[in-house]
Amino acid sequence: MSQSTPVEDERTAYRVATLPLEYGTTRINQLFTRGYNRYIVDGEDQPDDLLNDLERFGTAAFKEDVRADAAEEPFVDEPGTLAVLATLSAICVKAHPKFEHAPPRKVQVLYDIRELYVNNLASLLREFGDGSFQQDIAEVLYAKDPGEDGPHPGRVCTGIKEMPEFGEGLYLEIPVAAASRDCLIRADTERGETGELLTRVKNNHLYVPVGNFDTKYREYARRAFKKLLRVQEENLSEDQLTWLTTNESAITERIDRFIETGHYERIWRDWDQGERTIRVLRDAIRDAPDEVVLLGEFHSAKELFEAVEAYDPEADWKRDVCNRISSPRSLGNLLASQRDHRSLTIRQHRNTNHYRIQESARGVQPLTVESIEDLFELPCMANMAERLNEKKPVRKDLYNFSRMVMWLPQYQDSDLETIVADLKDVFSRWPWYDEQVTDYQIRYEFSNTIGGDTPLPMNCDNDDMQRYCIGQEQCPYSIWGSLPFPEEMYDQLDEAKSTGEEF
Repeated sequence: MSQSTPVEDERTAYRVATLPLEYGTTRINQLFTRGYNRYIVDGEDQPDDLLNDLERFGTAAFKEDVRADAAEEPFVDEPGTLAVLATLSAICVKAHPKFEHAPPRKVQVLYDIRELYVNNLASLLREFGDGSFQQDIAEVLYAKDPGEDGPHPGRVCTGIKEMPEFGEGLYLEIPVAAASRDCLIRADTERGETGELLTRVKNNHLYVPVGNFDTKYREYARRAFKKLLRVQEENLSEDQLTWLTTNESAITERIDRFIETGHYERIWRDWDQGERTIRVLRDAIRDAPDEVVLLGEFHSAKELFEAVEAYDPEADWKRDVCNRISSPRSLGNLLASQRDHRSLTIRQHRNTNHYRIQESARGVQPLTVESIEDLFELPCMANMAERLNEKKPVRKDLYNFSRMVMWLPQYQDSDLETIVADLKDVFSRWPWYDEQVTDYQIRYEFSNTIGGDTPLPMNCDNDDMQRYCIGQEQCPYSIWGSLPFPEEMYDQLDEAKSTGEEF
């Protein structure tokens, strides 16, 4: 008897879509064929319909509420179509010029597409069939490795049932002889403590709460999506890939818009660990009741930690950040490691550090810089200029001045001679000016790169800038937030502290 394939059999399609790690390339390509078949009408391909649907899927994946809603109601109603749209959307993202040299594990938008796929698949599973399909999945998730005599001969999961004697909810019934250590589920606890055992034992069977099944399957589905994407990539010809990336525009334009509007956290995973931490702290402070903590005011680590503890974000990445903060001490250590962040100020009060989180850098007053002279509108630079009337510049003053100019948009594509001439014109106003010496010093700074990258200008919290600072609480500007530096400078800030999770 011939074996059913995902092309014509719905249950097989669901099984391959949910458990692709258990299948080879042939079966997965048959799943894709099932998805592509939706875009054939009367024997004719309908590429525009496919393009419209994958653009709709890809752009919807960037919306947090759509991803969350998909866990309750499917965004796509069929497993083959879901696999096609999700993988093609991911391929369009990987083809974006911004990600040409970026490892996929750093690209946040790929994680968004994967999350929409996983949530969509979970809600499809809930609507499809009966509990026997969940039993099939449990066979994979909870089975122990084969012994000397091979795999366990019977079913790993013999039922999903209510067990009133154990409490409310459903339980997976797993014979002790078939159970792996993955069946032993404990309650979540504070770090370092052992939680209550939630798995129950009765009549030579283990009973695992179904809630653990959902969690464990989501972990599996994330790894499974990587395999689906790989097979889809290998399956596309060069001509098909060219057609796809040439005609797709909505996903690309959405990514471009994130870049243009400075939403780097929307495209880069852990774009800046400090940025993510500060953003979550801002949200936790805004969410705190009774204005116990406020943005722009100094608070102890304990006060901020209480705001984080009370904060209940919906986004997974925000929960991840909160979960990494286990105590006021860990929060203090985390903030200390980000003391150069433009929105964070640390002040010692008696023997305790206090921390001030400000609104985003875009909340500070922007400064239009049409010429180098405009930099002196920054109070710190005005103070520096006044001092240079009295004394020669110390090396760090010239260093920072030159590098601030390096990053101004109007000098990004200028030749060195133009930049040197403009800087010398500014420096010539001071009494210590010597054309030959200044010329040499400026050229030296511009040749002194760090691993080929243009060095970053100092930020407001730098100790050397503090000599000229009027006090950040009085200043409407910030160097990194007010000046019109290009996105490449913030990309350089990235130096991605990856979570290490592979995509």
